[in-house]
Amino acid sequence: MYGINLSVRRVILFQLDAGQPFIGFDNFISILNDATFFTALYLTTILVVTTVGIELLLGLALALLLNREFKGVGLVTTALLMPMMMAPIVVGLMWKFMYSYDFGIFQYLLTSVGIPKMLFLGSGSLALPSIIAADVWQWSPFMMLIILAGLRSIPREPIEAAMMDGASGVRVFADITLPLLKPVVLIAVLLRAIDSFRMFDQVFIMTRGGPGISTEVLSMYTYLRAFAYYYVGYATAIALIMLYAISVIATPLIKQIENSFKMKGT
Repeated sequence: MYGINLSVRRVILFQLDAGQPFIGFDNFISILNDATFFTALYLTTILVVTTVGIELLLGLALALLLNREFKGVGLVTTALLMPMMMAPIVVGLMWKFMYSYDFGIFQYLLTSVGIPKMLFLGSGSLALPSIIAADVWQWSPFMMLIILAGLRSIPREPIEAAMMDGASGVRVFADITLPLLKPVVLIAVLLRAIDSFRMFDQVFIMTRGGPGISTEVLSMYTYLRAFAYYYVGYATAIALIMLYAISVIATPLIKQIENSFKMKGT
């Protein structure tokens, strides 16, 4: 309720003695008339769709590789989970150093094969993909872990029966494994989509929304309006819009998860 109250008032940080006049929906109208807001929304959509899609594919591939018995499987699984155990700020700092134009490991690898150095975080076209790469590195193991748990919970009987009937491995995977994995995959996608939508730590550490506004996603857009321009009421209205947007994303996924569990139960 406090957030809703702030969103309908003109609240400017360090000018609170001037009062907090009620302005109705003016903050929301101003947001919808701000082209930068729609740019931030577009960048956030690209970020969410790309990171979640790549992480899902990599997580599924890694889970399938680890869903078998071989020597050292536990050690390999633990090693792959290490990135997700690190704080996002630490990951952002680490990748920022790796991207460094002067001493980054990526610059060394490029020059060692005759490719000129690149401004990964200083280029409007490369900054967002560079952040996406860092996020994929950290959170693909999360997808892997959830999907691996789902794979190991699938009963062996229908798979063995299908193989005895002559079904190929690809057919078994497409017709049996994937449908049984659907609820688990949807849960993983839901959790990662929500987390990616509100990503702030890595963007703040690596680019602070730059260069220009090329990485100014919604979370960064909100932060700048609140703590760089001091428009707290305006920023609160943005946060409420983000909450509504997350609800719009989550609701159909939750319904799909519920329907998948019902079908699995039948």
